Amino acid sequence: MAIMQPTFLPWLGYFALMEQADVFVFLDDVQFSKQSWQCRNRIKGPNGEIMLSLPVARKPSKPLIKDALLAPNGFERKLMKSVAACLGKAPHYPLVEEILTAGLARTPEGLSAVNRHIITAIARATGLDTRIVLASESGVSGGEKAERLLAFCESYGARQYLSPVGSYDYLSAHDPFAQSPVALRFQNFAHPEYPQFFGSFQSHLAAIDALAHVGPDGFLPLVRAGIHPPHSIEDIARMSQ
Repeated sequence: MAIMQPTFLPWLGYFALMEQADVFVFLDDVQFSKQSWQCRNRIKGPNGEIMLSLPVARKPSKPLIKDALLAPNGFERKLMKSVAACLGKAPHYPLVEEILTAGLARTPEGLSAVNRHIITAIARATGLDTRIVLASESGVSGGEKAERLLAFCESYGARQYLSPVGSYDYLSAHDPFAQSPVALRFQNFAHPEYPQFFGSFQSHLAAIDALAHVGPDGFLPLVRAGIHPPHSIEDIARMSQ
């Protein structure tokens, strides 16, 4: 099992987590953070990185991700223009355009709906068929952050929880998996290279950059090329020393 917030145009490693999981949970019922990947990400332009962002409305204040709304200011056209300027000549840009246009059509439904639609559309277009569930509709509740992760695993009968490495600090400080039959493992992803425009290769961009260049048939093999056996919590501790 893997559990992630529904971020905006996530990187290849996000889809690697999804590919390695039997069940993937969109953690949409936690606090929205404006300065996060929940509402922005990067692609590569002729003059360097371009930050793409979604304008989150001021109200409701301090919403959960599932309740965050987008400002109805016509941002969609400007965003699509920026993407086209960077990726419009890529061989598979029409698919990216189709996915983004359909996702942005969900703007009235809010941030989570837009992000989930784009992520799911990329997954399905590229053959990634992992079961996806919404935390807010799962009935799994209660406990601190780490305990809730374990609760999801237990609820869905998972034998292993695959975590992004960025969660190591809080999971190592309080690891409920240590006393559980559910094994805690950390993602081991080495970013693969693929053809790009505008100079030398740049990693960790929004995955639409890769999709535009390698297409739906090349996307999943590219993701799989970066996947390596996961790390244990002890492995991460040793590497952190």
